Amino acid sequence: MNTKITAILFLLLFFEQLSAQEFAEFTTDTTRIHDNMRERVAKEVWYINGQEMHYNGQVIKIKPDPKKFDTIIYHRQNSKKYDTVICNITAPNKYTLIYNECCGFFNVRSKTTNINESVLFQIKNNHEKTLYLGTTGMTGILVNENNTQAIYDECSSAMSPSGNFINFSQVRTCQDFDYDNIDCNGMVCLWKEGGVHFDDEEYEYKVIKSEMGFLWLGLNDFPLVVTYDASQKRITFE
Repeated sequence: MNTKITAILFLLLFFEQLSAQEFAEFTTDTTRIHDNMRERVAKEVWYINGQEMHYNGQVIKIKPDPKKFDTIIYHRQNSKKYDTVICNITAPNKYTLIYNECCGFFNVRSKTTNINESVLFQIKNNHEKTLYLGTTGMTGILVNENNTQAIYDECSSAMSPSGNFINFSQVRTCQDFDYDNIDCNGMVCLWKEGGVHFDDEEYEYKVIKSEMGFLWLGLNDFPLVVTYDASQKRITFE
C-alpha cells in the first residue's frame, strides 16, 4: 500500500472518529426481555429530540448542547398517553436504556459518565417567608434562601426506574394528619442536614399551589439546579 493511500485511509478514520465524538449515543438493552414479553415490549417507543427508538438494539445519535434542555417522549406498553421527560444531553456520552420489568418506565445506564439524579432547590426574594417544598420522587426539602444541599430520592425503592417527578410547591404544615383526608396525606421523606428524617409531625404537608412539576431524567454527573424567584413567580433551571 503506497503512502498516498495510507494517508487517505488515515484521514478517513480520523474524521470518522472525530464525528463519532461529537454525538451522544442512545441504544437499548434487550437481554432482559423474555420471549413471552417481546410482543408487548415492542410497543414501547421513545422520541429523543425527534428521533424514534424502540427496544431493538438500534443506536441513535444526538448532538449534545449543554446550553439547552432536551425532550424524550416516551410511550409505554398498554398506555394511552405519552410521557414527556426532560433531560440535558451535554456531552458525547453513551447511554443504554434498559427495560424495568418490575415497575414500568425504564432504567438508564452509562459506561462513559456518572449519572447524578440529584436536585438542588434554591429560592430568592421570598420576602413573605412563604413555606415552599421541593420534591424529587418521594423525597423533599423545605427550601429557604440558604439552601445549598442537593437532594436525591433516598426513599424510593431499589427497584424503581430511572427518572423522577420533580415538583416545587407552596405548602403549609398539616396540623392533624389523617389518612382519610386527601388534602393532607401526601407523604414525603423530609431531607435535613445529613439526610432524610422520618417524623410524621415534620414531613406531612398540604400543597397550596404547585409552581412547577415535570418528569426529569438525569444524564450527567452534576445536579439539576431549580431556582425559584418568589417576587417574580419565575422558575429557572440549569
